[in-house]
Amino acid sequence: MQIRFAGIGGQGVVLAGVILGEAAAIEGLNVLQTQDYSSASRGGHSIADVIISNEPIYDVMVTKADVLVALAQLGYDTVKDSLKEDGLLIVDTDLVKPDRDYIGAPFTRIAEETTGLALTVNMVALGYLVAKTGVVKKENVEEAIRRRVPKGTEEINIRAFRAGFEEGLK
Repeated sequence: MQIRFAGIGGQGVVLAGVILGEAAAIEGLNVLQTQDYSSASRGGHSIADVIISNEPIYDVMVTKADVLVALAQLGYDTVKDSLKEDGLLIVDTDLVKPDRDYIGAPFTRIAEETTGLALTVNMVALGYLVAKTGVVKKENVEEAIRRRVPKGTEEINIRAFRAGFEEGLK
């Protein structure tokens, strides 16, 4: 499965990709995780690609995404053509107005209501993605969060992930 996260700098899309990749590795799946971002650290586009497979992976980046998670209009506009025609588009419904069918929720608002921090939007979106696709197990994502987020922020990030997961189950 080819998954692409797209947003702007500061939304944590690269960390979301790293955590998803690590969760897949915990499950013993083959995984490739890469990222691309503009030179503007805040406000420029930011993209994280994750390819997860039972088979060997020969691509070096997402070629045609099965799933695109868009957290900002700029991120969506930059990579929307990389999503398969029948692919799943997941968006932050407050920030992205797509020109095709999509699912999603107001991820940034959920992050702010759950943790008080908009910057946990990446974990909310990751939780939603995992609930909707079942690409990896919830508990393995939580383990990857514990390993990868800055020390002292594990619980707040897991709380945001769980809020997104619950939203995705609706």
